[in-house]
Amino acid sequence: MAEIAAFDFPALEPVAGTALHRTRDLVAEAQAQADAIRAAAHAEGLAAGRADAHAAVAPAVGLLQQAAAEVAAVRDGLAREAEDAAVELAFAIAEQVLAGALDAHPALVVDVVRGALRCLVERERVTVLVHPDDLDLVRDAVPDLVAQLGGIEHCEVQTERRVVRGGALVRTVAGEIDATLATKLDRAREAVRDGVLAARTAEDPAIP
Repeated sequence: MAEIAAFDFPALEPVAGTALHRTRDLVAEAQAQADAIRAAAHAEGLAAGRADAHAAVAPAVGLLQQAAAEVAAVRDGLAREAEDAAVELAFAIAEQVLAGALDAHPALVVDVVRGALRCLVERERVTVLVHPDDLDLVRDAVPDLVAQLGGIEHCEVQTERRVVRGGALVRTVAGEIDATLATKLDRAREAVRDGVLAARTAEDPAIP
């Protein structure tokens, strides 16, 4: 009986190893392609999603911007109102301070009359109207005032209840000078308001 020779498989191992490696490479390449496709699809999906989200959010963003602008306008309006209120409060306090000063120093009315007389252009005949409580003070002071200022030929002092204490109306044939405290405060108030408005306009020319 012939001896059966053992079959040698030396060539199978390299071939099998090569096939296995090739298979692994193909699987890896396929996996890489799949990952690339998946990543591209994901990116496209994200881009599309972002576009859709932007389109959906855009109106809301517009409304938020409009709301922010309205809030800013309201804030500016409130600031202006607070500023105006502060001006009014300041003048209300000024009125109280003046009233207190006149109570403590009634003779201040003489300075008011002096200032009004200095503004006169026509001085031939002058009538000074004051509150009844100020009559004696002003009447006693007039001779000295006339002597100091000069040019006044005749000056008469009369009472007028509509004139608040501490103020005066000075009349001549040429017209009247309002030296009442109310008028002085009103003029000062208007001057302050004009100054505030000028400052606002300088900051924002769109303010009417």
